[in-house]
Amino acid sequence: MLKFLKIASSLLLAVFIFACTNEVKIAEIKQNVTPKLFAPFRIHQKVEVGPDLIFDVFSWGRGADSTSSLLILKSDSLKNDFSVAETQNLDGKLSEVFNTDMDIDGNPEIIVLYKKNDKYKSAVVICFEFLKDANKIRFPDLSYKTKKQYRGNDKFYVKEGKLFREINLFDEADTLNTKPIAKKIVRYGLEGNCFTVNEEE
Repeated sequence: MLKFLKIASSLLLAVFIFACTNEVKIAEIKQNVTPKLFAPFRIHQKVEVGPDLIFDVFSWGRGADSTSSLLILKSDSLKNDFSVAETQNLDGKLSEVFNTDMDIDGNPEIIVLYKKNDKYKSAVVICFEFLKDANKIRFPDLSYKTKKQYRGNDKFYVKEGKLFREINLFDEADTLNTKPIAKKIVRYGLEGNCFTVNEEE
């Protein structure tokens, strides 16, 4: 009888462990499911600044997928503050979204990177700083000299609260982009709702 109880206990323990393991696997699968987007929305990127402050960035538009519009929804559930930012008719596709606070004023900036439909897939950078409402900040152009050597495929990243841009430079005569002659790093900051630009080669 004692032997039977030991076997029964072992079997119950094994069933319990198996059930728990399956529950964990099911939970993991559910967390990895990405909700399907319905037209006219094409791309969705979620930016969590904190548990109570979330930005939902959408690329949207019907018809050809070579153009779209941008929609950013701010949800601040702690302050019951919900606002919207938008940019219309962009000739390109949404590529990346960054969250920064470059001027360290406590108001987040959402930086959206688009790739244009030109032969170089040139970068288009859109920046909104969110105070009570969204404030669009003009992103500076490249210098005249850099533009002449620019061939797209920039790399953007955020480091120590600043936005960095790595650009390969080509000889003006090298229209096929066969070999870069140099690399430039541009560091962007923010002061008084204007970008600061620092170029390094």
